[in-house]
Amino acid sequence: MIDRWKAWHQVGERIERASDERHRAMLECVREHIIAETEADFDRLMRTLCAEPSFNFWVAGNGSGAGPKGLDAVHVHYRNLIREKRYVFEIDIERIVVDDDTVVTEGWFHQIFPGTTLLERGADIDDPSAAYQVTMRLLLLWPFTETGELIGEDSYAGSTMFAPGSVRKLDEAEIPEEFRAALRR
Repeated sequence: MIDRWKAWHQVGERIERASDERHRAMLECVREHIIAETEADFDRLMRTLCAEPSFNFWVAGNGSGAGPKGLDAVHVHYRNLIREKRYVFEIDIERIVVDDDTVVTEGWFHQIFPGTTLLERGADIDDPSAAYQVTMRLLLLWPFTETGELIGEDSYAGSTMFAPGSVRKLDEAEIPEEFRAALRR
């Protein structure tokens, strides 16, 4: 079952161990970003980013360094994430590294997709009315400006986005209530 708050708690535990104030502030920003994204709170999410954000998705099948660049493109990216109901996810973070410029998180990423969205993205599925879980190994670099603002995300995945074996149709009992609620919006 998806635990949307797992990463929030894991980053929170790392914040408690941080002794450097800049590192602590960066970790708090990453946590706030994760919370806002999983709650589909667009305004709160955008407040976590600098004025000219930049994202790079280093995922096979998603292009080399593809991702939104600039405020308008990032707005579209997150509006689409919310519109497509892709914000019910879990990041099970196994490692967090922080220095003065970047927070690094590594772990397993589990995201719930509506079947219709997967079809639009070219995934090989058999039921567009079903909910699916996409699982991949994910390393995220969270770069920050000199003034401590989050620039965006550089994500590296261990497989193609919809690799065979990484997409699984969920049984009705496995579908999180948060996802059902998202579909009703």
